[in-house]
Amino acid sequence: MKKSISLINKSIICLMFILALVFINLSVPVFAVSSNEESLIILSDGDAKNDVEKIQKEFPDVQVHLIEEINSLVVNDIQKHQLSNIKSYINKDLHIPNNDIVSDTEIPVPNPKENIVNEKINTPSIVKNEEIESYDKWMWDIKQVTNNYQSHLINTGSHNVKVGIIDSGIDFNHPDLKQNIIGMGKSFVPNDVSTQDNLGHGTMVAGTIAANGKIRGVGPDLGLVPYKVFNQGGGNSSWAIEAIIQATKDDMDVINLSLGTFKSIKSKEDKGIIKAYQRAFKYAKKNNTVVVASSGNEGVDISNPKKLAEQLGKPDDLLVHLPGGEKDVITVAATNREMKLSSYSNYGKGISISAPGGDYGPDFQENQIFDPNSFMLATYPTHLPQTYVSKSMGFKQGYELTVGTSFAAPKVTATIAVMKAEYFKQFGREMPSKEVEKILYKNVDKTDDYNTKVAGKGIVNLYKALVDIRTK
Repeated sequence: MKKSISLINKSIICLMFILALVFINLSVPVFAVSSNEESLIILSDGDAKNDVEKIQKEFPDVQVHLIEEINSLVVNDIQKHQLSNIKSYINKDLHIPNNDIVSDTEIPVPNPKENIVNEKINTPSIVKNEEIESYDKWMWDIKQVTNNYQSHLINTGSHNVKVGIIDSGIDFNHPDLKQNIIGMGKSFVPNDVSTQDNLGHGTMVAGTIAANGKIRGVGPDLGLVPYKVFNQGGGNSSWAIEAIIQATKDDMDVINLSLGTFKSIKSKEDKGIIKAYQRAFKYAKKNNTVVVASSGNEGVDISNPKKLAEQLGKPDDLLVHLPGGEKDVITVAATNREMKLSSYSNYGKGISISAPGGDYGPDFQENQIFDPNSFMLATYPTHLPQTYVSKSMGFKQGYELTVGTSFAAPKVTATIAVMKAEYFKQFGREMPSKEVEKILYKNVDKTDDYNTKVAGKGIVNLYKALVDIRTK
């Protein structure tokens, strides 16, 4: 599993080839669109509520709001010419160190290679329509996690167990999802109050967790709540941080973060953002909300900042991946149909556990031959255009093939949520986070050559975890 520099260079070439074959909504940029206004995140160690009043009084045309739970505040609507004056005032008059006054940073829209297969692939020559017996034929990933749905015979989850999906929203009208969406959630994207998914990513994540229709998720009766932190225009770090806080305050049992970014620990700005995320994760953990995050899809080792920077072409830097990789987060790598680390998945000592995320096929790396059977079938917004591939393979609108760690993480999220439902059923009390991790990591699958040093404790298995809870 260990990657050499030459393999990484080869993967970059493969990635360029993949991107030419991946469905990309052309209205979605890779990063958030910059505006003429700036935002600041202020990490206070004093009376943050009083600081809000002082900043608002001194600069009445900006918007200041408090994130009380992590003693921080966000200043929005700053004109570029005001930025230095505001920073100076906060530093000198409010006595907050410059290192704790950081510019809000953009978070990437989820990697386009996680989206869906492009119509340029001649799928009818690979998979004949008549070979499709049912949608269930494509659910190998869910079957791996549930032991061929045996876990569904024990527990399918409950609306009393709530999963917060911090993503692009959810399609409220999807027939496989609408019965399990138990709240409108909240959008943190300015001028976009709806949590309806107009991008697709959040709906795919939601279906992995709790689809219940033509396809079934890991926990088909779990309750889903969307928290929108990006749309076609991208997103900001402060939106994701505030969403973690809000989801925790809303008593979410588990939070799923299928998004990620790289930050430099040499950069003052990045160190401040990392610190803000860490405060949010600690707040969630303190309130027994489990945070699960994807490891990312660059095929790199995220455990060593120096090595990571070198692999990403920045040899003079020190980089970390987050939210996946942080100590208060369960970080998930992706495995393929053969239960090996997926070719694109990030890896390293910071990985907690693995889950099926699909891959491009056993002959892809050597011969660039796609095998659709190695992809996964996911729910997709019914109001967004259906791809040629989906049509040609006989799927109805609202279902697409996909791969990515974004769809490995929610399998662990759903596993934890169903575990919590079973634990409450058996013992009449909430399952502590320490017990969650103990049972989760104990009951995994491993192949003979599985490397726990780079891919976590093993591959998640909900059925084994439920049996363990029942026999306690």
